Amino acid sequence: MRNRQHYSNDDKSPLIDLLSCIVCGLTMKIEKSSPDADGMDVIQYRCGRCDRIERVRLFRPTRDALR
Repeated sequence: MRNRQHYSNDDKSPLIDLLSCIVCGLTMKIEKSSPDADGMDVIQYRCGRCDRIERVRLFRPTRDALR
């Protein structure tokens, strides 16, 4: 049976590390993460090859939406 890990915190998910640069195709590295005015996390990625910056807003469901 495959060894699966359950990630209860989205910040630890391996999928966060899978953003590829649209210019050169290299996997981008997380540079910083900070909350926006609405309290959502904005993650900034930077490409190590071409120095391109991408910002992604991380949406999480509220506890009420999970019921």
